[in-house]
Amino acid sequence: MTTSPCGAAGEPVHGLASGGRVVDCIIPAHEKDYETLSHAVRSLRQFCPEVRRILVLSSSPPLADCEVEWLDEADPVWPFRRSDLEGCGCGSGWLLQQLLKLYAPVLLEGLADDVLVCDADVVWLQPVRFLLPSDSGAYINVFNTHTCPPIRSAVDLHRYDGFVPAILPGLQKPRPKETAVCHHMVLQKRVLKQLMEEVELACGRSFWQAYCEAAKATEGRASEYELYYAFAISRCVEVQTRMLSFAVVADMEAHSHLRALSAEELRDREGIINGDTEREILRRLTEDQPAELSQLLLASGMFGAK
Repeated sequence: MTTSPCGAAGEPVHGLASGGRVVDCIIPAHEKDYETLSHAVRSLRQFCPEVRRILVLSSSPPLADCEVEWLDEADPVWPFRRSDLEGCGCGSGWLLQQLLKLYAPVLLEGLADDVLVCDADVVWLQPVRFLLPSDSGAYINVFNTHTCPPIRSAVDLHRYDGFVPAILPGLQKPRPKETAVCHHMVLQKRVLKQLMEEVELACGRSFWQAYCEAAKATEGRASEYELYYAFAISRCVEVQTRMLSFAVVADMEAHSHLRALSAEELRDREGIINGDTEREILRRLTEDQPAELSQLLLASGMFGAK
């Protein structure tokens, strides 16, 4: 579970963004996510005044208390099936949820021009807005070496660097050691359409097929967030980066995809959980500092020898 104590402190805010713009929210989910989904939905309703509709994309309807719209991930509206996404170096479900996020704003009728895609385990704790005061701009959240939650692995900052140029030659991440993989993102319909058109023109095949081939070429290290962020920045789309404070819950049982892993597998895992929090904190304290500082901290007994 990921929580965000973001925005200004105070009571929940209500009303639309400047100019009356709204966002519709898309949440891909698996049955294992339903335990946290209702909390995520309630927090969106309470703290995110720009959110209008909330649609869950999954293989079965979510629990009734979630009070959301639902669309089957196998609905004929999607040009791909889960079986089409196998053999790409990662789980087919991992690619499926990414492609659902990217295609939903373009294919689903009646959605707002600005669509918030959000993980099913993100709980908002304070008021937050996603749209800039202008007529068309949006915020994009990023993490860097200083703002990435300590329990996240540092490798997350560069894990998906190779995917961006693999799917669209010449496109690069805008900043090294920075990631837009931050549990949510506002995707704008016009930007997505332009992205898909450019990828299809460059690759000579449908966008989702090019996506799968790029995933395979990078051993499954695909990221819809990194791709959209790099494209939006490179095409001078009106976006403003920010760094909201997120906390990744340290309780392993709170992460449904980690519950079945052994202690050894958790220690070796490079993904969302980095169990060696002490080493990560020590790295941050000593980064770009004289080597003597690291030696002093280790000698103090506050950190075990690594």
